Amino acid sequence: MPRTAVRSLAVLAAASSACCLAIASPRAAASSPPLRGLVAQHLQDASHYSSGLRAWLNPPEGATEQAARASTPRFGSNVDANDPARDTLGGQSETAIAAQVGPGGRHLVMAAWNDASGFASKATTREGSGTGVGISEDGGRTFTDLTGLPNQNADEQWSGDPAVVALHDGRHFVVASLYFPSATACTDKKPAYATVAVSVATVTHTRNGPAATFTPPIVVTNPGNVCTLFTGWRIPKNLAILDKDWMSYDPKSRTLAMSYTRYYLDVEFDCTPQGCVPVGHSGNGQIELARAHVPISPAALDSSSFKRTVVWPEEPFCPDGTSSSEAKRCGAENSGAYVAVAAGGDSYVAWERNLDTNFADGDPYIYEHAALLRKGATTLSRGGPGSPVVLTTGRTGNGHGGVKSMDNTLLAGYSRGTGNDFPRVAIDSRAKRAVFVWNDASLHPLGNIWMRSAPFGLGTLGRLQRVDDGADYALRFLPAVSVRTDGVICTSWYDRRRFGATSTKTDYFAECRPSANVNRTDVRITTGATDWAGTSSVINPNFGDYTDNASDGKTTYFTWSDGRVGVPQPFVDSR
Repeated sequence: MPRTAVRSLAVLAAASSACCLAIASPRAAASSPPLRGLVAQHLQDASHYSSGLRAWLNPPEGATEQAARASTPRFGSNVDANDPARDTLGGQSETAIAAQVGPGGRHLVMAAWNDASGFASKATTREGSGTGVGISEDGGRTFTDLTGLPNQNADEQWSGDPAVVALHDGRHFVVASLYFPSATACTDKKPAYATVAVSVATVTHTRNGPAATFTPPIVVTNPGNVCTLFTGWRIPKNLAILDKDWMSYDPKSRTLAMSYTRYYLDVEFDCTPQGCVPVGHSGNGQIELARAHVPISPAALDSSSFKRTVVWPEEPFCPDGTSSSEAKRCGAENSGAYVAVAAGGDSYVAWERNLDTNFADGDPYIYEHAALLRKGATTLSRGGPGSPVVLTTGRTGNGHGGVKSMDNTLLAGYSRGTGNDFPRVAIDSRAKRAVFVWNDASLHPLGNIWMRSAPFGLGTLGRLQRVDDGADYALRFLPAVSVRTDGVICTSWYDRRRFGATSTKTDYFAECRPSANVNRTDVRITTGATDWAGTSSVINPNFGDYTDNASDGKTTYFTWSDGRVGVPQPFVDSR
């Protein structure tokens, strides 16, 4: 009997799980364009993909009429960076932030978020951007909603999962986002790509407040034309989608770095009467880094500037009879990569290994990994498969660095259901160390926040530190971290300590410590809690899968998804 290409059972299962991703639109899968359905069929378990990718697979249906114009909501020092009066769909979530000092001593702050309103407009309009942006020139006390990013390609659309960096020249920011096929893609015989892109913002001061102009989308890398899915049964080799982008920038070397996950779609088995063997890729997720030198005129940045490096290759399926493990490094999904660039251009990357695959691959633990790519290098100095750096080594777990994951727990009020343990990384220039933070379920199912620093070079690891000081079993989730110029390390996260482990009421907390090994008392950033069980949203997950903070000088700017106006909104505060 000749060999026949068949899709894996995991891929077929993904097609069924993908149908229910849009929490507010159970009919979305049936009405989505054929391309989105085809992509869903070739993905592995779609439950762990980003908010932007999940929303792209199953966009919400319909749109509400624009509300009468109202002032931007404030709750004490907590400020909405978005103008909800301009939204056509209720769901602005998953936030990022950056800050710098501009002309005249103005404290410029740029925030970005996933914007559900993008699904209600054409991809080539600013309203059709699934990535929202706001700008402040008074240190985040007020914001101007810039609506979205520009795009003139009718086959592509800004699709959320933003990151923002300041270029520290007083004028320019860079916004990164998923840049995915539009609702009309593949109907005009032109190519379309599920990729990531950036746009350079130039900020100006006007009589009416701050304004910004943006470059057209600058595509970072080409993962292949997804419209070729329509051309036949055999999936084109190396066809992929990109997800979970993040950015960092070093003004000294002018190095812009973006981390992301590449998910290959050519996941198939060849079968004979004797059995099936895997061919193509496993779809388990490959961690990559793309770096560019930003020109003196930042708007001149282009796609050719980015050079791509594989940080952790996609892990193959494990051989029959072999279970996944940290030692064997097969069968595990790698995802949730974050990057930080040190002065001079060295890039530190952290990510989560065995996300969700811990349910079925024989290894129930997750591992927090780190790696170093030196300036100008094309291969890793530390942290690749040949010299792995496991940040969770020494934590309660399996003895090989594995720890219990928050993806083992259904989080009440969280529309995605289970959590993740994506690590974040920042650079402590004074102490010459990289600082890593994450949440995990080592002590209890709803998680704690952990920190570990490492000297530059990742030759050794510092002590494991618990960041949060709560003594209960309430949720601690989705940390962010940055370092001030005086070496103070600020970590922030979602926290339910004021209401207990059985509540869905959620605050945003922070802790700012003078160094990695010296604890300080936690501080509540929110002036009021959000009850996520009572917050309406068409975006999923409703409060995102990350938060953010950024330090400029000795001030730290915090951003998180907040539901106190009735739908998720991107709120900002500073300390």
